[in-house]
Amino acid sequence: MKLSELLGALTEREVNFVLVGGLAVQLHGYLRSTFDVDLVLAMNDDNLSRFIDVAKQFGLVPAIPVPLDSLRDAVQIDRWHRDKGMLAFSLREAGAGGMVVDVLVRPEIDFAGLYANAARGELFGCEVPIAAIDDLLAMKRSANRVKDRLDIEALEKIKRGEDPNA
Repeated sequence: MKLSELLGALTEREVNFVLVGGLAVQLHGYLRSTFDVDLVLAMNDDNLSRFIDVAKQFGLVPAIPVPLDSLRDAVQIDRWHRDKGMLAFSLREAGAGGMVVDVLVRPEIDFAGLYANAARGELFGCEVPIAAIDDLLAMKRSANRVKDRLDIEALEKIKRGEDPNA
């Protein structure tokens, strides 16, 4: 599966999502590698059903041994978040080197806020909502991993009008 195919299917099926994470940082102008696609979804049943249909279409399966439809079980997601520290429901494409799609289950900023602030960009012929720089900064500061600190520095340069790749 190609990223263009995934984004096309999400758009065609009218899945409400916002692109976050490393790919969103790249789309704002910082050249960095990333190996997954991070999404925040509207977590209502209709939207999750559409997303799950797209995931099934591409053969994406949960990284943990649970049914894909578990993503629709808000009580279970809350339990995993509380008891196991789950931040993302990871889906993987079968085979070595397959795409990984992470659905953030309890993002620092909720879907409505992310969606309202999102930039709209064209990617592979699809209009894609991309998390705003300020929202990415908040999410990256919350996660505070080494790669997040590098992204924060780059995003702050972009906000100041500087080249983040210099």
